[in-house]
Amino acid sequence: NKFENETYVPCITGVMSLPHLCSGLKNVQRKEMSMKLDLGKIFFLILFLTLSVMAATAGTIKGTITDRQTKEPLTGATVQVSGTAQGAVADLDGNYTLELKNGTYTLTVRYIGYKDMTINAVEIKGETVLNFDMEPDTQTLGEVQVTAKKNLEGERALQMERQKATLAIENLGSKEMSLKGIGNVEEGVKKITGISIASAGQLIVRGLGDRYSTTTLNGLPIASPNPDNKLVPLDLFPSSTVQNITVSKVYDAAAFADYSGAHINISTKENIPQDFFQLSLNTGGKFNTLGKDRYQMDRSGSLLKTPRVDAAALGMPLMEFDKYVKTCNIFDTSFSAGKKSSLPELGGNLGFGKNFGIGNQTLSLLASFSASNGYQNMEDAFYKTLEATGTVQDDFSYDSFAQELKLAALGYLGYTLRRSDRIGYTFFYARNAIDTYQRREGTDAEGHELTGSNNIMHIYTLQNHQLNGIHNFGEGDRWQLTWGGSYSKTGSEEPDRRQVMYVKDNDGSLRLFKLNRQETMRYFGSLDEEEWNANLAMRWKWNDTSHLKLGFNYKDKNRDYNATRFYYNLNKLNPVITDIYNTDGFLNQQNIADGQIVVQRVMQPKDSYRAGNEIYSAYLLTDFYPTEALLVNLGLRYEMSKQWVRYASDGGDWYSRRRNLDKNDLFPALRSEEHTS
Repeated sequence: NKFENETYVPCITGVMSLPHLCSGLKNVQRKEMSMKLDLGKIFFLILFLTLSVMAATAGTIKGTITDRQTKEPLTGATVQVSGTAQGAVADLDGNYTLELKNGTYTLTVRYIGYKDMTINAVEIKGETVLNFDMEPDTQTLGEVQVTAKKNLEGERALQMERQKATLAIENLGSKEMSLKGIGNVEEGVKKITGISIASAGQLIVRGLGDRYSTTTLNGLPIASPNPDNKLVPLDLFPSSTVQNITVSKVYDAAAFADYSGAHINISTKENIPQDFFQLSLNTGGKFNTLGKDRYQMDRSGSLLKTPRVDAAALGMPLMEFDKYVKTCNIFDTSFSAGKKSSLPELGGNLGFGKNFGIGNQTLSLLASFSASNGYQNMEDAFYKTLEATGTVQDDFSYDSFAQELKLAALGYLGYTLRRSDRIGYTFFYARNAIDTYQRREGTDAEGHELTGSNNIMHIYTLQNHQLNGIHNFGEGDRWQLTWGGSYSKTGSEEPDRRQVMYVKDNDGSLRLFKLNRQETMRYFGSLDEEEWNANLAMRWKWNDTSHLKLGFNYKDKNRDYNATRFYYNLNKLNPVITDIYNTDGFLNQQNIADGQIVVQRVMQPKDSYRAGNEIYSAYLLTDFYPTEALLVNLGLRYEMSKQWVRYASDGGDWYSRRRNLDKNDLFPALRSEEHTS
């Protein structure tokens, strides 16, 4: 019989009335519901007991694996349950963690170059701490030594460096920069607390400007190619060439005492964990620039080429120059400007690294090259100059169109003699060229309404050569000798700055501005700098946390500045101006040859100078713990500085004057830090 809910009731009697049948059906349904509830309780009880048993049987064994003699952590050592695939690998600090069920096990500890360790009857119950001190297998290794090096590009390794540092530092590795899309060191430094970058690219630390900080490359000072800034432009260093950036905001007796803001050290890549070849490309653009029209003054070639003036025209006497400039076009550019379209920005990086085995030694080779270009349009900008009383001197608005090209190359050659000796050579080259065209309109201090066509190109170059070494010796590497030397050559050029000025008449027409014969002109200026650096330091550790360090530094910097101006006398020239961008019809070589334009060369002694600075220094510093919880960093630095400059005053002869500044200074440093649990 079929009833509601598809329930079938078997009949064991031949006759059953309908009321009895319905009563039987209800009893059956109640029994089924009771059985379902009982089954749910049983299932929940079984699940609870299973989880309780699993929790009760789960255990953890952890500890540290170190060298028995030196107590150094053995990164990569393995702990394995004998006869199984269960195991763990020690991290950079030698720590391991292995999860097992509670019970008794036999463990095997292995590391290349060390004797295997087998520990029987290890009882696991809850959390168990078990440390291992491994003994080197000298009979097996013979002359072979295997070393694990920290990869100071990763965030974890740098975090441990911060924890171990006795000075307050912050750092950023190349891996983190890559994850965050950071393209160069300047963008990376912005991510560090307490540091900001001004619009002109200057570093600001706790409100202190560029002049209060210092920059080093691999621990050696590096000069800035820009005379307006003390620090080398940080955007010269692409992230692809950098291992890490370290920033210290406290005094350090081991560094030159020319900063009170921050000490920024840029470490270039040196360790090559494995051979690699990489190629990356990128593109983009600025919303207000991409695809928009821009103006560019005539240029000879691309930004890879530096504009030059005829060298013969610079060395001859003025009377000969006046004749020479009429017969030869000493410039390879004109004053005309053309309209172009802003293309997408392109960039790329090519990297290569390889290790070569030479007997028991290793030769590492690393090379990297990067290039990028960019465009920036700026419209309806303005600038004003005012007197102390508030009277406006100049009031101009302008449109600006800039194009930039950045090149950087890094080469590293490292030779590891043994575990404790490494010698490396690093070469770094950078070129940053910026070409900016401006159209200006406004009023000068005399009330003239002027329109100007102006072009400025800046080219900054830097090449740096470094040779350094590190040597550890003595039991437990208690003695460490470090040395290094570098040669830097920087250039800041402003080649072929050009300007044409027009005056606006009452009817709105334009004509050439000839008031002082200096409004249409060219300027060539260069500032070259050479710098030698050397350091030598010896460190002695009397225990694992305390050391004494003695060091010497030397710096020799020389600077040369020269400028030449060419003024155009246009008094005989009266062209009809219909387009300020097209000047080839009147500012041309033919008018110079015919005498309609007179080019005047100005090379005054006051537009050149030479300067130098030589520093000898020595320092002694120590880090020690007078108590277990108190760290003291104490140092003393002595510097002997000899600075000089040779220059000429108005109307004076070349380098007729010399000024010297000799100083001897002591710089003490003291810092303490209390460690609390």
